[in-house]
Amino acid sequence: MVLKSHTIEKKEESRKQVWEWEETPELVAAIEQLQKSSQAVKDLGPVKKIFVPNSNHAPLRSKSKVL
Repeated sequence: MVLKSHTIEKKEESRKQVWEWEETPELVAAIEQLQKSSQAVKDLGPVKKIFVPNSNHAPLRSKSKVL
């Protein structure tokens, strides 16, 4: 097991965050499985829009409008 750490620097030294974890074989296997499943989802391509015959759904937002 290896102790890993990640430090998040903030403007104020008192707000600095240090994350530590033990890198076990189970954790490494879980991360590899997560990467495989994420790649499988990316390989599927864009999600197709479905046809909804009624108007009882939330309207689509256009990306050009800023609220």
